[in-house]
Amino acid sequence: MIDQQKFEPFFESVAAARRFVAEALGDAPYADDVVLVTSELATNVVLHARTNFAVKVIVDDRVRLEVSDGSSIVPAVEELAESQRGLRLVEAASEEWGIEPTESGKMVWVEFPSRE
Repeated sequence: MIDQQKFEPFFESVAAARRFVAEALGDAPYADDVVLVTSELATNVVLHARTNFAVKVIVDDRVRLEVSDGSSIVPAVEELAESQRGLRLVEAASEEWGIEPTESGKMVWVEFPSRE
C-alpha cells in the first residue's frame, strides 16, 4: 500500500497530515508511533522549511514514512536546539531514519517494523 498527500506550510496542515496518516494506517498496531512522528516532521517543515510538503506512507514488510519539503537545509541531530528536540523523538520511536536530498529540497524518511 502506498498513500501520498500534499500540504501547504500552515500549522493547520500538521493536524491534516496526522489525520491523513491515521486514516492510511487504520487500527494497525504501529499507527500511534507513525502518527506521532508525522506530527514532529510536519511541524519541522512548517517552522523551519516553510515550504509545501508531501507525506507518503508505504506499508509492506515494514512501514515507511516519507516527508518531503522544498528546503535543502538538513537538520543535524548532533546539534539540535531545544526547538528541534522532536528529531530525537523520531530517532527513539523508529527503527531507522535518515535524510536524503531531492531535486527540489529534501526528504526525511522513517521506518518502523510492521509488527504484524
